[in-house]
Amino acid sequence: MDMRLEAAEYYDLQPFPNDMPFYENLISSNTVDVLELGCGTGRVLSRLANRCRYIHGIDLSEAMLSICHQKLQETVIPKEKAYVEVGDITDFCLGRTFDFIIAPFRAIQNLETDDQVNGLFHCIDKHLAPNGNCILNAFHPWPLEKLRHILTTREEKFNWEATSGEVRITCHYRFRHIDFEKQVLYPELIYRNYKDSTLECETIFKIIMKFYYPQQFEDLIVRHGFKILNRWGGYADEPYGGGSELVIEFGFR
Repeated sequence: MDMRLEAAEYYDLQPFPNDMPFYENLISSNTVDVLELGCGTGRVLSRLANRCRYIHGIDLSEAMLSICHQKLQETVIPKEKAYVEVGDITDFCLGRTFDFIIAPFRAIQNLETDDQVNGLFHCIDKHLAPNGNCILNAFHPWPLEKLRHILTTREEKFNWEATSGEVRITCHYRFRHIDFEKQVLYPELIYRNYKDSTLECETIFKIIMKFYYPQQFEDLIVRHGFKILNRWGGYADEPYGGGSELVIEFGFR
């Protein structure tokens, strides 16, 4: 089976930050158009579709978008209100602008190189309306000393557990490598399916997560010509730098 398909099937089972009320309150007008970068399975997009005038989603994974299409059909979203397509969030041109651009659940951290990050900001610059707002999010990383310790042990760590029908699914992670100079984590996720107490299958999915510390994340946005409008350390008004997330709203103003 395609590894990306298997990862897509597991994606919605994981625990997410409680970010949906944040985005629902932010995008609560049916007069705004929204662009979601890295929309994946439509976890956010399918719920925002009825709160805005139009929402457009881009993701590189066809498997993820297949689930997104299914959600849009199940929630009976009119075709003129939502559209998703396969695309690279670092290199696309839609020929229009949006009032809000969002990239929930740390989509920016899947970009490994400076060229990819620069491409993302170039696309935001070209697709954000003059008075529009963009929100990017990254996790607040552990101190480098802790990361170095984890790398030396290379231990498998428990991440989450969920049930799907009669199947119990566990997810663990371990780090293959950490590039401290470029601040890139190379973890692998290990999914195990159990029926009763019997292990039925195991899937290992390798991912890339570039990490930013609070000031670095701010500097990255400002360096690309934007002005920071708001910032949070989470989705419940935690102070920036004091929570588990780094959430920044910015625009041209």
